[in-house]
Amino acid sequence: MIAVLLIVLASAVTGCNGDGAEIIEGAFTVPDQYATIQEAIDAAEDGDVIVVRPGKYYENINFNGKNITLRSTDPDNPEVRAETVIDAGGVGSAVAFVNEENEMAVITGFTITGGSGSLGTLEFEMVGEIEELTSYYGGGIIILNNSSPTIVKNDIVNNVAERGGGIFVYASSPAILDNNISDNISTGGGGGLFIEASSVTINRNDITNNSAGASGGAMAISNEGETPSSIEGNNISGNRAENGGAFTIFQASPIINNNSIINNNAIERGGGFFIALSSPRVSLNDISDNRAGISGGGIAVFFESSPVLESNIIVGNSADDGGGIAVYFDSSPLIESNVISDNRALNGGGIVINEGSDPQIINNDITGNNVERNGAGIFIQGATSVIEGNSLRNNEARRDGGGIYAVSSSVITLNNNVFENNRASQGGAIRTLQGSSLRLKSPDDNTYRGNVPTDIVQD
Repeated sequence: MIAVLLIVLASAVTGCNGDGAEIIEGAFTVPDQYATIQEAIDAAEDGDVIVVRPGKYYENINFNGKNITLRSTDPDNPEVRAETVIDAGGVGSAVAFVNEENEMAVITGFTITGGSGSLGTLEFEMVGEIEELTSYYGGGIIILNNSSPTIVKNDIVNNVAERGGGIFVYASSPAILDNNISDNISTGGGGGLFIEASSVTINRNDITNNSAGASGGAMAISNEGETPSSIEGNNISGNRAENGGAFTIFQASPIINNNSIINNNAIERGGGFFIALSSPRVSLNDISDNRAGISGGGIAVFFESSPVLESNIIVGNSADDGGGIAVYFDSSPLIESNVISDNRALNGGGIVINEGSDPQIINNDITGNNVERNGAGIFIQGATSVIEGNSLRNNEARRDGGGIYAVSSSVITLNNNVFENNRASQGGAIRTLQGSSLRLKSPDDNTYRGNVPTDIVQD
């Protein structure tokens, strides 16, 4: 539907006037026919097109339930987008879709800036309890009340709100495509975007340099819409928050594929992802060079979460515990076919597993990870895990357990793994102590080569 809409719009262009602006047959124009964008919206009817010439428009605009197209003279031209500005002037949301607009309500080709959010009270589900939260929502764009607009090729920059600095979505299903969502601030959650109880398509956006005071520097996603949100092909970098430098996912199961998630920062947990009470599918992403102060430089999985983490590149991340991935508090992720390499931590360079968790770790390449203390490849404390078909190579611990370190009555099932050229003070491949145990086939079907000083040390 969106693709057809854009083709129709392109075919409607009939020429250019003297200043190079596109002329669309039958379109309303601003400021030629209407002095403000809102005046043109008020005059329009479903199916109409409004073309806005370059200029700075100090307005808060509301589509008022109208399924119309609002566009600049050339949405494909970055210079035109930069020169066609909707500026809220620090008061309210710059753009509002709050009256059940559908996918034919389109905004494209603008810089959307200067928003400070709309004050309102909304209901949120928090661990089975419904809470009413009064807040400023959606600095740049606010989407409520079962609306599903199309937001394409805009620069959504320098907006502020308590929740959703750039965009706030509540109980709605917009398509957010090919935008630049940058330098927005949320004092609470969702520096770039806050998605609540919605089914959102978020594809091919640059989501960069946003910040959140609490969670989700780039994006906070909580609770479910009718279908899981789909997040694909985005560049997500330079974002920061207390937890979830890029993503915070709470009570939700979005599908997150083929994104570049690089150089994001969390003060505490989850430089790339903080996942809590959730089961997202995270596949084929580049999750690199992210940092968390406490745990989960790349990904932090907490509180009975069971995500699928599959075929990702998890490289060069760092944290005190779990440079690549941290798994805590009865969580049971499937960690399969990932490259988990060159991550750094005090404990658990590649993966740390703790607090009664029970992950499956299958067919991963866990290589070149480094720790100052124990468990360069995998650190397990008070947990169980099936570890099968992995390659653990060239991991180095300054203390014990170059490949795997297990403590506090952990139980590890090891099948058909390769331990090669790992280094530690004790247990180049594996070190177990404090009642921890290995479950091996008889004969042992794991392969050990070149581990220093020895392969396995058990207490």
